[in-house]
Amino acid sequence: MRENRWTPIPAGTIKIDFSDCIYVDDIHGKLKTSFGFPDYYGKNWDALWDCMRDFALSEERTREVVITGVDQMPKELQVYFQKAIQIFCELETKYPVIQFKINDAD
Repeated sequence: MRENRWTPIPAGTIKIDFSDCIYVDDIHGKLKTSFGFPDYYGKNWDALWDCMRDFALSEERTREVVITGVDQMPKELQVYFQKAIQIFCELETKYPVIQFKINDAD
């Protein structure tokens, strides 16, 4: 069954551009695709933490995640996305195998 499988993603830096996100589902869709989350990914912050933890634990080498376009999302989505940034910071602290870098014009 596909829903329980993670989609393999290429080795190296993971680049995620959120500039075209206008809805909450757009954010979670990009996260799901970028990290190869299984179909059961719940599209909420608790599910993001759980899947990102599993992702970090599966990594053998340090992975850099470069995030762009947050400053181009609608303001309400930028506010919503702040929780993702908190999660990324917590993940880096607990699982240093994954490193996040946010590149925006600000």
